[in-house]
Amino acid sequence: MMIGAINEAAHTLTDGYANNAVLDWCSRGAPTNDFLFTFFKSLINSATLSSRDFTVQVEGCKGVMIWTNNPQGFSFLPNAAKLARMVGWVAALRSWIKYQPWRDRWRRKVMADYDDYITIAYLGVLPHEQRKGFGSALLKYVLDKADTAHYPIFVEVSESSAVPFFEQHGFVIKANGLVCNHSQLPVALMVREPVPVTEVPAPLRLKPGRRDSDNTV
Repeated sequence: MMIGAINEAAHTLTDGYANNAVLDWCSRGAPTNDFLFTFFKSLINSATLSSRDFTVQVEGCKGVMIWTNNPQGFSFLPNAAKLARMVGWVAALRSWIKYQPWRDRWRRKVMADYDDYITIAYLGVLPHEQRKGFGSALLKYVLDKADTAHYPIFVEVSESSAVPFFEQHGFVIKANGLVCNHSQLPVALMVREPVPVTEVPAPLRLKPGRRDSDNTV
């Protein structure tokens, strides 16, 4: 991804998550759209440095998904100080010091029985392009990889309306939680077991990361 593509993908996720309660809570103290765009741009930039596969877009960036196979989670998130310079300390502390550790603890708890698995961090489609199959197309990309490698997939769903979408693709709710114990921030923690396409799992083949030659962030 070049800088233009990273910006476009960040705009898509910003629009797709504009009314997300969890990210709205994280962004308090900073303009919501500015926070979302900066956060997603930084995340996409770092993810694509690890592997070009970790950010997937569909149909001219009408939908975008960020994922990883790192059992430690999203190690390519910006550190608190860097995020603070971009979005302010209040939003950075809420998202990095509070939300991210909470998210990591729950993921490790739910996935404790698995050595290898895939985590979907964010999957968003432009509001006016939803219900056209773009979300399913993005999800199929990672489902195919998971089934080939015999990997389960973990996703945290913070909007109840999205639960049926993931259930249609084989995900089941393994736990429910409240983000940082906030009663207004419920999430469903969902897992999809692999549907093996071969008896012996194949390696999870990932493209190398891009070179950080354009100083994107």
